[in-house]
Amino acid sequence: MKLLFFLSGSNTSFAREEVISLLSGYGFKYEILFNQEQLLLLNVNSTRLDFLFRLGLTHFVLDVIVDSDIDLGLDKILSEIEWNSYLSLKRTFKVRVKHKDNNIENLELFIARSISKYFGDKIKADLNNPMDEITGILYKKKLIIGKKIFERSKKDFNKRKPQLRPFFSPTSIDPRIARAMINVSQAQTEVLDPFTGTGGILIEAGLIGLDLYGIDIDEKSVIGTKTNLSNYGIEKFDIRLGDARKTFDIFGRSFESIVTDAPYGRSTKIDKDKDRMYKECFTTIFDSFKKRCVIGLNMEYPFDEIGFHVENVHKFRVHKSLTRFLHVLSK
Repeated sequence: MKLLFFLSGSNTSFAREEVISLLSGYGFKYEILFNQEQLLLLNVNSTRLDFLFRLGLTHFVLDVIVDSDIDLGLDKILSEIEWNSYLSLKRTFKVRVKHKDNNIENLELFIARSISKYFGDKIKADLNNPMDEITGILYKKKLIIGKKIFERSKKDFNKRKPQLRPFFSPTSIDPRIARAMINVSQAQTEVLDPFTGTGGILIEAGLIGLDLYGIDIDEKSVIGTKTNLSNYGIEKFDIRLGDARKTFDIFGRSFESIVTDAPYGRSTKIDKDKDRMYKECFTTIFDSFKKRCVIGLNMEYPFDEIGFHVENVHKFRVHKSLTRFLHVLSK
């Protein structure tokens, strides 16, 4: 199955890693056919699509109908499409086009006319609330046309912005980034956040059906995290008051994946010797996960000195005074 993932423009490298990690976590084999800017075109050896709802940093996904060079001629390309494999007279449709570094005037109209002609002008278009959407993307000389099978709900993520939660911190991570961190960790059943803060990571993990475990040294944060989780209808969780340096003592076991945004800044209730605290916490984390660990920090940290395998580090600016470094780690 050929799929086109149209990625977030502001966090493209991390969005790409989210897709690849999610596929790998589900055991799907894939081949990268095209990888430029926001476009990630893959050949995936599965028709399962239930994992797509987990995506945080992908705008939409297309089931690819055409992957062609525009120099072959638009009329020829469109004339060879068997539209009844993707659309039906019983369903309404619309066509949308995105141009990346190229522009063909009226491309949207050409595709719509091709569909209408194929069905003898009997298929109905609905621009406001269609049952199916055909999307064309033109990037330089590459033309991709596909049926939209997933679109990220901006509205749902916006409802979970940190400032809208009952318990709030200005340094809380964006829910889309939190969701992507979980997916990059390849968590399938459970996740531990040893610095829960306001619970942003655990909220996203709970909404995709994972078992939730958390620790925070601040009782106010433990109570606040529980309040925030309940606010989004998540009632099953295990959040404990404690020190991240004693994770194994607190839970008595290791976890599939660990995802956290480590504490930093003046407002954080942390050890005055932050360097020592980090080393002790990260050493404990190293002994407490099985698959992958994703840790956010306001700096790049030498995790390899502790024994981690550093698979990747993604850097992005949160605002003018804060840059986050997301470390993707394994053993």
